[in-house]
Amino acid sequence: MPTKKKTAKRKKDVNPALRQLEQLRKTAKMLRVKLERETRARKIEARIKSEAQKARTMLASQIAALREQGRKLGKNLKSALGDTSKHDSARQQAIAKISELRAQYTKKSAELRSELSRTTAELARKSEELRKLAGESAHRAVEIIRGEEHHAAPEAGASPEPHKEAPPVETAGSRYEKEPDEEQ
Repeated sequence: MPTKKKTAKRKKDVNPALRQLEQLRKTAKMLRVKLERETRARKIEARIKSEAQKARTMLASQIAALREQGRKLGKNLKSALGDTSKHDSARQQAIAKISELRAQYTKKSAELRSELSRTTAELARKSEELRKLAGESAHRAVEIIRGEEHHAAPEAGASPEPHKEAPPVETAGSRYEKEPDEEQ
């Protein structure tokens, strides 16, 4: 006959202290695991906190550096705008001066051109006058030479009539007097 197993019943009934001990071991193991998890979580939190602190200080220093850089850029921009306005005003003054000098140049060149044309016309008139005087002088010289030849011929022929010199021919206005505008 088969025998019944009574041992399984016995284990349950046998030792309630063992069962309680087993339960305490399970609880201790669970608590240990839970404690380890909490420890890891706290370590992670502490690491995150320290990294956040480092990041915060680094960010604060970068922000301070950017603020300082912004101040410098602002000063440079104001200076550049001031320089630009100074350059613009200097440019406007230069343009005004150039316009003034152009006007003076135009006026002076017009005066010089008119003076040059007047001087050129005067020179042409005087050249024409000198040409006429030279022609008249040449005619007089020819007349004088002919008169001397004519005068020498009657002396050789013993003509009683003395030679009369022709009076110099005067033209309109005396050419030997300086005109007042020629003195300049």
